[in-house]
Amino acid sequence: MKVLFGCLVLAALLVDPAAALPNSILGPIAAADSPLNGRDLTEELLAADLWSGKDALPGEWRDEGEIASSVISHLQARPKLFGQDVILLRAVRRAGKLESLEATFVDAGSYFGYFDEKLPEGLSKREARKQIESILAAKQDDFSKLYTDTRLDLRSAISTACGDAKPEEERIGRTRGLRTPVEEWHRDGRRIRLLAGEDRLLRVSIVPAAVAADQWLDPEIAALPMRENLAQLAAGVVRADDGTVAIPNLQPIPQGFRPYCGLNSLAMVARHFGLHLDEDWLAVASGFRNTGRADGSNLVKVYHAVAAEAGMGLDRSTRFDAGAAKRSIARGFPVIVWRRFSHERNALHSRFMRELADDPAATLPDPAIPSERATWPGDEAPLHASVLVGYHAERKEFLFLESWTGRDKPRRMRAEELAATADLCFVFKP
Repeated sequence: MKVLFGCLVLAALLVDPAAALPNSILGPIAAADSPLNGRDLTEELLAADLWSGKDALPGEWRDEGEIASSVISHLQARPKLFGQDVILLRAVRRAGKLESLEATFVDAGSYFGYFDEKLPEGLSKREARKQIESILAAKQDDFSKLYTDTRLDLRSAISTACGDAKPEEERIGRTRGLRTPVEEWHRDGRRIRLLAGEDRLLRVSIVPAAVAADQWLDPEIAALPMRENLAQLAAGVVRADDGTVAIPNLQPIPQGFRPYCGLNSLAMVARHFGLHLDEDWLAVASGFRNTGRADGSNLVKVYHAVAAEAGMGLDRSTRFDAGAAKRSIARGFPVIVWRRFSHERNALHSRFMRELADDPAATLPDPAIPSERATWPGDEAPLHASVLVGYHAERKEFLFLESWTGRDKPRRMRAEELAATADLCFVFKP
């Protein structure tokens, strides 16, 4: 099986790094001219009035998705917390009340991104590889120091904020592949948790002590009998008058300039099933290395772990089965396909989306025409992950979403092209 590189292989990136579509939410945050930039919000975010609902969260927040009845948003600023710079500050609110805060301090995905260093011209493949290894080794040394120093400083600052208390060890997650230890402190009826992800991720979460926090599954979903959960998923499927069957409201999680299309696609589906997971923790769980590439990770294993964490099953196959995909989608289960990718086909699918919006009678090119099939990416094309969220049986089309900002409206692809370009298919099931 090929390794999923996250849209583009390294060689392509060395030629055209812009092709990776660097549309991360971190870009607007970094560019935001907020009065909260650089300001330490520790006491404000720990204040009792904030958690009781009397005071509002400081600053401007942007919604990014929902899980069950909770709304996830992130702060449009780069403040400090416990004296350390925050990369991303997320909040989870339910019925308008703050339920948790999550601050990311160090993240290898955004630190390393895709490898896009400019190499001298005229290097042989071996010389280029040695140069790349040298650059990455130096960058890894810098990152390891940042990770180690920040972790020590966070532990000390959190302990001080909690009256010099020592942390307890707790665990989050029910399945082996996603279970992780965290260090936990207590202050004023709240848990403060430090998740340290194997020289990749440092994250602090703040949650009320009364909120169950031992699993990734949303408490509302966890409380439902499986039969009711499955009924809700099925009830969410929309059947349009034109024959389109679709799962609405799946929101792409932008992967940014990172080899994360397989992770972001999985995170989209995980949230749909009620799991409070994101691509950064999934990168840790799947063993991503700090190389700016996806090779060496075990994505297939973490796909199965996510399904198990949600109480679901998962079938994987090297063959795209249109019938199985339609049955899954009709039950409210998205399907993830790792497929061979080309910019030419990507542009065609985007154009067709616009054409279909203006003309419901518009059709994709006939796959029976040899010249059309000749434009489909072949075995040497890079792999990319897409999420199938709908289908039109009569037109033999599947609706799919990408892990790119601005792609929240599904595009369409013929079942024949999916079957010809699919490398690995993941069909979730009850």
